[in-house]
Amino acid sequence: MQFEELKELIAIFEASDMSDMKVNFDNASIHLSRAKNQTVHTDNIGVVQEVVNTAACDSANVQIKAEEQETDAERYIKAPIVGTFYQAASPEKPPYVNVGDRVKKGDIVCIIEAMKFMNEVTSEEDGEILEVLVKDGEFVEFGAPLFKLN
Repeated sequence: MQFEELKELIAIFEASDMSDMKVNFDNASIHLSRAKNQTVHTDNIGVVQEVVNTAACDSANVQIKAEEQETDAERYIKAPIVGTFYQAASPEKPPYVNVGDRVKKGDIVCIIEAMKFMNEVTSEEDGEILEVLVKDGEFVEFGAPLFKLN
């Protein structure tokens, strides 16, 4: 499910007088409720979303918390926002980082496009890129692991 599709579902829900709405897809299930602090599960990606009652779609407050996916030995650079993942500043430019590259805290590792804004993602710690976990142009959720570090 893409971000735009989710926004459209929220807009439909907010424009209606429904108190609950559940939509099943081939790979996802979304449940929206006007009850405060309703927990919403998306079955395909293991993400928990909290949807708070709002007056309009544009002011919808959606918090997404990634479930713990790492052990003590594994370290990741995770998506700080929801959006589209890009490894380079443009298609003609080389990726910011490749497998085997060493990164330091604060180094730019990728870009996530959200609402037509390009947001630079930086490493929060030093390490070596062991694996790129997302394909270029792929939609990512908040907290989704992007790179595996040693």
